[in-house]
Amino acid sequence: MRRQVTCEQGTLEGLAVGDPSITAFRGVPFAAPPVGPRRWRPPQLPAPWQGVRCAFDDAPACLQPIPGASNPFYDKEWGMDPAIPLDEDCLYLNIWTPALRGSGADARLTGEPLPVMVWIHGGAYQCGCAMEKEFDGTALARQGVVVVSVAYRLNVFGFFSHRWVQEEAEEGAPYANFGWLDQQAALRWVRRNITVFGGDPTRICVFGQSAGAASVLAQCCAPGNAGLFSRAIMQSGAGLGYFNATLCSLESAQSTGARLMRRLGVENLDEARAVDAQTLFEGASRLEAPEGVDDAVWPMMVNWVPCVDGVFMPRQERDLILDGQTKNIDLVVGDTQDEFMVSDGQGHQVRAGREGNRRLIAAWQHGGGRAPYCYHFDVPMPGDDAGSFHSSDLWFVFGTLGSCWRPMRGCHVELSQCMSRYWTRFAAMGDPSGPGLVHWDRTDMHGDRFLHLGFPVEMRSGHRGA
Repeated sequence: MRRQVTCEQGTLEGLAVGDPSITAFRGVPFAAPPVGPRRWRPPQLPAPWQGVRCAFDDAPACLQPIPGASNPFYDKEWGMDPAIPLDEDCLYLNIWTPALRGSGADARLTGEPLPVMVWIHGGAYQCGCAMEKEFDGTALARQGVVVVSVAYRLNVFGFFSHRWVQEEAEEGAPYANFGWLDQQAALRWVRRNITVFGGDPTRICVFGQSAGAASVLAQCCAPGNAGLFSRAIMQSGAGLGYFNATLCSLESAQSTGARLMRRLGVENLDEARAVDAQTLFEGASRLEAPEGVDDAVWPMMVNWVPCVDGVFMPRQERDLILDGQTKNIDLVVGDTQDEFMVSDGQGHQVRAGREGNRRLIAAWQHGGGRAPYCYHFDVPMPGDDAGSFHSSDLWFVFGTLGSCWRPMRGCHVELSQCMSRYWTRFAAMGDPSGPGLVHWDRTDMHGDRFLHLGFPVEMRSGHRGA
């Protein structure tokens, strides 16, 4: 069934497939294509269109390493399709809403405005996309929320810095962290337009996992986002630990950008913007890490990362939190039992992430915020001995167990339903507890009080292992 809505750019037509109560709008532009002269510039408003724009298909993901090519684990476990289209033109979002009834141009909203959940995907800022199969928003939307998944510029397209870009920028305008700026632009688009999809712009919850969770933290800390959303969920984002402990300096980021330009033989910004996207990506992916970086670290993960740019991110995140930047945002933060142990065998990352979450929880409260809700996902995944690996909780949160290759049982389905209710209750109320759910208490100053999401679901205190 086709249903139409009219947003600020024009009329969109979405599809209700499978479940007639949920209408999906895919590939909706929230910014102009960041190509040519718009490369390495803040996102700009998308152009309006005439007539009806079909929003039936996924848009391309940002240009990135071919999904699954370097490690089959990512293709097998994280739903990464090696055949997905990749393009520098990637600033699109997807929306699932339960609020529309009727068909075509006669579709109408029903009921009161619903809470909105905006998903930011992970991928170390280098890869990933908004349409991985575990992110399908249909099941979550059935819980009475409008779900939005957003794409953003990655790797060299999203996190390139250079003095040329800074010198070109108008006074006060951002000139780095373009991937984060894309996320901000998507949130602003949602705030302006979500009412036509049945969403409540005053009840927006931003949630993400891994680099997506780190991005949620950045959006919470960014002064330009004050009042844009009021709730946040950070899943396996390492809090203020590991790569998030200290953001890269602008000088270091610009030095990396200069090394790439020299490698490509580029002498000015116009030439840099004229470089073919594939050539640019290949050059960036081959660039060595700066001196002194551990050889075991993937160079792209230190070359093309966010920085303290003095504009979007004026200071280190911890300092902004302590100064009260996040005090009006309710927070859920958590991790999985095994995190990176299966994919990379890096137990020190698991420990660093847990310690980072503790630092985040303490800073959040020292900065005047209310104590967060803390969780720990501990479900050995059926089918082999994979444990509770990094991102394994996503199938449960989104209710997409049926798309996972693993032989899930009734107990897993029940836990998934429980987790989806916690997440959507938090988005709606700022408090995840509700009828039929184990009461989820706020944590303490050290993050030692948490909800164990496993068998059984229960509040626990103390050490979480690893």
